[in-house]
Amino acid sequence: MPSAHSSSETIREEAVNTLLARLLRGYGASTSARAERRSAAGTPDVRVTLRTDDSVVLECKWEGSANQLEAQLDERLSAFPDSLGLIGVLYPERLRQLDDVESALDAAEDIRWWLHGSRGERTPEHRIRTGSVAELSDHLRALPLELEGADEVVAATGVVGYAIERAAEQVARHERISRRISDAIASTDRERDRAAARRIGCLVLFNAIAFQDRLAAVNSDVPTVQESWRNGVRGLRDDWFRICDEIDYVPVFELGAAILDILLDAPMEMHSPVIGPLIRAMNSTRQLEGHDLSGRLFHTLLTDAKFTGAYYTSVPAATLLAELVFNDWPSDVDWSDHEFPASLNVADLACGTGTLLMAVAAEAERRHEEAGGRNAAELHKAMVEQALHGYDVQLSAIHFAATSLAMLNPHIEFDRMNLYVMPLGREGSQVSLGSLDFLGREEVAVQFALSSDEAEPEMSPRRVSGRGTRSVAEGVTATLPELDLAIMNPPFTRSVGGNLLFGSLPTAERRVLQRELSDRLSSRQASATAGLGAAFVAAASPKLRPGEGRLALVLPATVCTGPSWTQTRSLIEQDFHLDMVITSHDPLRWNFSDSTDLSEALLIATRRDVSDTSVSERRTTFVNLWQNPEGVLDSHRLAQAITRTIPAKLEEPGTALIEVDGRHVGEAVSMPTSMIAGKKWAGVQFSRADLVRSALKLINGGEVWVPGNTYSRNVPMCQVSQLGIIGPDIRDVRDGFEPTDTVTAYPMVANHDTAVRRWIATMPDKYLAPLSEARQGRSLRSVDKLWPKAGRLLIGARYRLNTARVISMRSEVNVLASMWWPVRLENELTEKALAAWMNSSLGLLVLLAERNTTDGAWAQTKKADLQVMPVLDTRRLSDVQMRDLSSLFDELAEEEFERLPGMEYCPARKRLDDGISKVLGLPD
Repeated sequence: MPSAHSSSETIREEAVNTLLARLLRGYGASTSARAERRSAAGTPDVRVTLRTDDSVVLECKWEGSANQLEAQLDERLSAFPDSLGLIGVLYPERLRQLDDVESALDAAEDIRWWLHGSRGERTPEHRIRTGSVAELSDHLRALPLELEGADEVVAATGVVGYAIERAAEQVARHERISRRISDAIASTDRERDRAAARRIGCLVLFNAIAFQDRLAAVNSDVPTVQESWRNGVRGLRDDWFRICDEIDYVPVFELGAAILDILLDAPMEMHSPVIGPLIRAMNSTRQLEGHDLSGRLFHTLLTDAKFTGAYYTSVPAATLLAELVFNDWPSDVDWSDHEFPASLNVADLACGTGTLLMAVAAEAERRHEEAGGRNAAELHKAMVEQALHGYDVQLSAIHFAATSLAMLNPHIEFDRMNLYVMPLGREGSQVSLGSLDFLGREEVAVQFALSSDEAEPEMSPRRVSGRGTRSVAEGVTATLPELDLAIMNPPFTRSVGGNLLFGSLPTAERRVLQRELSDRLSSRQASATAGLGAAFVAAASPKLRPGEGRLALVLPATVCTGPSWTQTRSLIEQDFHLDMVITSHDPLRWNFSDSTDLSEALLIATRRDVSDTSVSERRTTFVNLWQNPEGVLDSHRLAQAITRTIPAKLEEPGTALIEVDGRHVGEAVSMPTSMIAGKKWAGVQFSRADLVRSALKLINGGEVWVPGNTYSRNVPMCQVSQLGIIGPDIRDVRDGFEPTDTVTAYPMVANHDTAVRRWIATMPDKYLAPLSEARQGRSLRSVDKLWPKAGRLLIGARYRLNTARVISMRSEVNVLASMWWPVRLENELTEKALAAWMNSSLGLLVLLAERNTTDGAWAQTKKADLQVMPVLDTRRLSDVQMRDLSSLFDELAEEEFERLPGMEYCPARKRLDDGISKVLGLPD
């Protein structure tokens, strides 16, 4: 930094403004930042020009002049109506008397600022932020996205989406052209929905049009879209091929040019109705091209996303994960040296539209500039050409990934991009699993590079380069290098519920791939029951450098608790140090991916050094968010807050609140390796550390600990399987019976309708008729093996925590069930005692700690978990206690229970808890 300002007197505000401008220039968020001289009337304190060429005005005062600043900001709104942002800044009063003000200003963590208005309009809410000059610089860097991002991206998505629909409708009117364009996409993307394939093809065209528009603004050799369009479709196609041949950006333009080649065969009157809407949409959304617009559009246009498991990381989540990954890693890094980040090997085996790779590149650039580096363009070029490796089975996704990486800086011409289209499917005896071909293999054979040559075999992996399509000699391979970082959001599809693994393929071909995957996983720590995500973790893990390689994942939250994920947890515990797990308990957004409502977790782990024989325990930090960040800036601020928060230790009392701009947005708690090894990663189950403490004390030792109390009590606990036999699940029931309203000898409880399930006592509401033959594709289950496992105690198998009233019930007769686990016990007293316990606050605490959260409030209790779930050990209670618990059940059997979120105000639940406490001698 420049030499410090020294003063033995109170420093003038104008002088601090000059220092602020100098520091902002040093942090690299802008192309210029200057303090205006006071001699010029009506000029702002600091004017900043961002890299987007937008102007931002900063008005600055000492803390004691906050009211005066508000009035001045209102005046500036009308004086600078074209400014992207008008920001108020308050300097701490303590800086007035310091000798070295510049150093103090740079080190200050208590500067306050807020966005007062934009484009002449006052912002509706003034959210005051507190932090350093560096954090103010980060805010300026993200300001265009904050102001013109989320809402306008949604609006722009609607505009472009409408244009694509109109273009696709025009394509669909010409059967031959429609089929050829659909085939061009379907052959590479395995997109069976031809309407979706047409829309993706039109999106490819829009993407190339938008990129040409941006490229023409910075490269005089590139014609504008309007100039190309003067010669119609042929003019666009010829200019796109010319850009490929003479400049660069083959991944961006070649696929679009191939589609235009097809369109040239259509009648002339069809050209304008197809291309015209796309050009008009480009003109309407020009200012948003750098905001991952095409990626977000691509997500919404994949109509079969849930079938293929193709979920894509949200930009805020990618930003959060990338920033946390690089916190204190790698060690001893000089980020000002632009060559270092390029030396890293970073791979995403399911890169989709490249959101995670872009986040890594953006975070490397941010750290480079923050460290005083001045070679951001060279850094980005080196990252794309050397560091970043992306693999996907969809050509159009790779097309958008390449575009997104290039869009970050259109001035740069890339010599290569390490982006690969991987083969998926069966051709003759050859079976390809996409990126999962790297399971046990370092290289995958490449027969041809990316090309529009229809004679090429579809099964060949295709490499997207920067310079063009190049045929590669036979025997050349695509290599997954030794990695410093594997960052992924793998597909989620699982092998249950119809076995949707590789769901984009025809049934017969899919089964071949499923068998091949099962064979490859048989010797590895991964279960196909968990889904493809487990296989991707197994494929990437061995390639990470021992002692320093990092794994960063977006996975279903059940990775932390689900029985099918046990092998993946074991793999991570055995070969890695699990550094951090982030989950969202935000009731509005518990996911980190677009286009899904599944609950998810972010995982960061570091590969163990094989020579590390240290016995000292490592700790895992669990971050439980109460508010999931909505934008890039919020994610950046949250990442900073997480890294400066020392997590509370679960073994000790205390809370570590995560604070962002004066608001508590979550908690951080750490657990030693011994508390999670071989067990569920229970730190994700509750949003509050004290609840985790209470639950684990009860589960592990039967200790009833109430936060705030200095004493505790113990209750006898044992596993459910030690008391009775758990009945069959709904799949087995349906393989032996058909539900019916006609009375049979086999009663059942049919559902978990919370309008009906309001009492802890129940009765059958349906019956079962034995099947005479197996259902299609299933095996017939013997009634003689199913019915003996019917029981009178029912424990919830699937339930919504925001609507459920009771989690366990007792029937007067033996039943089977669809949404409940029947448990056959030895006597009536035990059934009633356990039904009362399960619905008490303590029983619920254990159940919630053992649950599998799949979709926010939607949770499941798996049979494997129920077998070992701790419950009250009724065998160790006295006869008097058993009779009292049975009587308590009888007293409340016809009492209506409120929904779980209102349990604090539920008279029946209070009587139940009071009765349990009295019988077992527990604190309130």
